[in-house]
Amino acid sequence: MIKLSYFEAFNAVMQSGSMTAAANLLHTSQPNISRAISRLEKETALKLFDRLPGKLQPTADGLALFKEVQRSFVGLRQLSEAAHRIHRSGSGILRLGAVQSHSLSLLPRAVKLFSQAYPEVTITIQAAHSDVLSRWVQEHTCDVALVSTAAGDNTLEQEVLYTVDAICILPKGHKLAAKKAITPKDIEGERMITVPQGELIRGSFDRVFREANVPVNDVVQTPYSSISCALVEQGVGVAVVNPFVAMPYLKGNVVMRPFAPAPRHSAVLIFPKGKPRGRPVDNFVEFLKRLVREDLETIGG
Repeated sequence: MIKLSYFEAFNAVMQSGSMTAAANLLHTSQPNISRAISRLEKETALKLFDRLPGKLQPTADGLALFKEVQRSFVGLRQLSEAAHRIHRSGSGILRLGAVQSHSLSLLPRAVKLFSQAYPEVTITIQAAHSDVLSRWVQEHTCDVALVSTAAGDNTLEQEVLYTVDAICILPKGHKLAAKKAITPKDIEGERMITVPQGELIRGSFDRVFREANVPVNDVVQTPYSSISCALVEQGVGVAVVNPFVAMPYLKGNVVMRPFAPAPRHSAVLIFPKGKPRGRPVDNFVEFLKRLVREDLETIGG
């Protein structure tokens, strides 16, 4: 195997026109360059230069070899750039999954930040129920998924992203918007947008209202919190929802107020068990956590 340093010396001579200039280019001495060229000629059995007085003249073989060296060095630069990209952001694709509520709220905001920081990484996004997402992560179809509840087995690695109280959202100008906090008694008789019976969070929601002895006047039922927020924005009614899902709607015709006693909402990150997460996943999770910290300050305020 011919040493790469011999080809580097040859390339420098061809580019600079002399061994002295090549030595300066490679931060070495002229004798080192001369020895490298001689050894390259010996090991390739090629005469690369005609030594003329005060000048090196590339031979036909030297010019032909230079073309190959240039082509190879372009490949080496590409490998170096690829190594830098991998060091910076990992492999070139990030496969995300999320339940519907977060696929329309928290996830797009994190994707925006991630894409701005790592534009070379391709992202795929799938939305589904938590059980489907769990299966996709187990099958390595998703690198990471954001679900509503922790899985009941040990086939996945799990990390709680947050657990937070639900809040009440109202159309701007609603009479209850003047209150600093809202209770079940406050919204007795109000037109409510709720999740259907059978949904996991519905049990906690009903218990809160049952203990307050307040009937639920649900005029619309939907399993999707983002639809609930959109309906509140249209003035259809009020809703008690996950504050992280409500965040994008606060810039429109929606206001948010603390609700007590409140059902609790969680978000859990799930990963394939026994598989290294990789730099893209770690970087994306950091963006998610940053957004959660920022949103918690807004919710707390």
